[in-house]
Amino acid sequence: LWVGTTGGLVRWNLKNGSYKKYTTSDGLPAYDFVISIAIDSEGNKWFGTNEGVTVFDGKNWVTFDTSNGLADNWVSSIIIDSEGNKWFGTYGGGVTEFDGKNWTTYTISDGLANNYVYAAIIDSEGNLWFGTHGGGVSKFDGKNWTTYRRTDGLAHNYVYSIAADGKGNIWFGTLRGISKFDGTLWTTYRRTDGLAHDYVFSIAVDREGNIWCGTFGGGVSEFDGSIWRTYTKSSGLADNYVPAIVIDSNGNKWFGTYGGGISGFDGKKWILFKTKNGTFHKSVYSIAIDSDDIKWFGTFGGGVSKFDGIHWKTYTTYDGLVNNWVSTITIDPEGCKWFGTLKGVSKFDGSNWTNYTTLDGLADNSIYSIAVDSDGNKWFATQAGVSKFDGEIWTTYRTADGLAGNIVLSVAIDDEGSLWFGTTGGVSRFDGKNWTTYKTSDGLSDNTVHTITIDSEGNKWFGTDRGVSKFDGIEWTVYTTSDGLAGNSVYAIAIDLDGNLWFGTNNGVSKFDGYKWTTYTTSDGLSGNSVYNIAIDSKGNKWFVTSVGISFLGKPETISKNFDFLNLQQNYPNPFNSLTTIKYQLFKECKVEISIYNLLGQKIRTLINENKKIGYYSVMWDGTNDAGIPVSSGVYICCMKIGNLTQSKKIVYLR
Repeated sequence: LWVGTTGGLVRWNLKNGSYKKYTTSDGLPAYDFVISIAIDSEGNKWFGTNEGVTVFDGKNWVTFDTSNGLADNWVSSIIIDSEGNKWFGTYGGGVTEFDGKNWTTYTISDGLANNYVYAAIIDSEGNLWFGTHGGGVSKFDGKNWTTYRRTDGLAHNYVYSIAADGKGNIWFGTLRGISKFDGTLWTTYRRTDGLAHDYVFSIAVDREGNIWCGTFGGGVSEFDGSIWRTYTKSSGLADNYVPAIVIDSNGNKWFGTYGGGISGFDGKKWILFKTKNGTFHKSVYSIAIDSDDIKWFGTFGGGVSKFDGIHWKTYTTYDGLVNNWVSTITIDPEGCKWFGTLKGVSKFDGSNWTNYTTLDGLADNSIYSIAVDSDGNKWFATQAGVSKFDGEIWTTYRTADGLAGNIVLSVAIDDEGSLWFGTTGGVSRFDGKNWTTYKTSDGLSDNTVHTITIDSEGNKWFGTDRGVSKFDGIEWTVYTTSDGLAGNSVYAIAIDLDGNLWFGTNNGVSKFDGYKWTTYTTSDGLSGNSVYNIAIDSKGNKWFVTSVGISFLGKPETISKNFDFLNLQQNYPNPFNSLTTIKYQLFKECKVEISIYNLLGQKIRTLINENKKIGYYSVMWDGTNDAGIPVSSGVYICCMKIGNLTQSKKIVYLR
């Protein structure tokens, strides 16, 4: 059993329960965030990551990314056709086909419903089906594209999973239930029919033809065509959030969960698989800075970490946090921290924890954003509307009240006290009595609004899947990659002390001073190009939450001298065949070692091992070992060490 996690790969031997982990330190050359897996007819494993595709033949690792021909480095799905061609569904670049030599990409301009592709399968007739982000489903027969949406009978245009049964029916897991398509007729099933939850992450079909559905918080539902059965944590499932399902040759079902590990089910008994230190994770998703300049980081699976400049302290469910998957953090005027998670809200006053869920009055337990108004009311953007909490009473607003869409991703409050909500259906303004909605027809660049920020002049800035929209109350202005924005999917916006705007995108960070754009990516030192959150501290330092960690940009002398922070940048050029440059940054005077290792973990070259002062440095490697002999072509690891801390980068040498 191969399991992709936010912390690398785990390979389990199901006969004896033993396992092996693979991370970048073990040889996985791509980043440790593994999103999709496929196995070809020769037994090679293909892994989709947030930074490209990696293939593993059991001994050697090879990675492909956009420099090779991949449409986008975020690979959310992989399928392999009968001729051995690999098809990669990417998040933003469309679909790429790879025949072993040539790369071909298909996008909206070719007929694909949307360039953000979540799911892909091949049916018994060889047709390819792609589930997309808001565009519906596209079918491709090798020549022609056909798209199906809600207007055709699909339950919802956000399609997260697809499966085909033995009768030729195609099943789609969407944001609002499951749809079955027999080629002519559509049938939709929702919670009212017996489905555990309308938000369906994953689908699989067993050899008896039963449909298994992994949901977002409701557990797993089994459907035999007539009767629904639901399995949850109380039944033996590791967790009720189930993004992955696979069924083995013996008919056993395997469920990948959020934070709970892997559950196996043979129809009668449940078995739980976890690594010894739990299901490991590395994803940081949210950040907030309090009045004492303490940084709070919310992770996906690991709880909340607090950093005071010297020491780290982590809080999890064992301490009182309602859930370890923390999507947003807000700090109120009293200094209390509010953590939005996938299972409710936690308030922390520094000593005591208080948790709120739907049982208390919250609209939904999946929280995407939190804001606090001048009266101290807390506003929660959820999966099922907006909830207001005045400390005693909960009030919920949905589309029936005037909200643009019930899936609310962001919230901001302007100087007049009006609330602005970014949804998947546009932007809504609420002045306490009246609702006003803005959509693409009004000038908004896209109706899916991930983030909202309001500048000192009262302009509203909306980060969407199709760029940034600025609204001054009358006119709309849209900025995209053609203007200088790093990427069109904008997840975070922040304004620094000088009034510059910083945009976190799917392709790096962009700074905008009102006239000029400046972009920073991994080549500049950013830890990852997918930037989910930005915070700016009282000294003007910028903190970026990326898909692979936290990046700092600013003045290192403003941080404690005890702060060990590594910034090893990717070498350039890479691959190389004669000479490559490795840049790094030191935040305190210390002894630093930079060495080159082969994939067996053997040190072959020490590039530097000496004391250095604070500053930026570079060192070169000519592809030779310590004896001056050229090494063979292949993948090597550049490792930077300061005390007990290490950071590594992959280097490809071609002779």
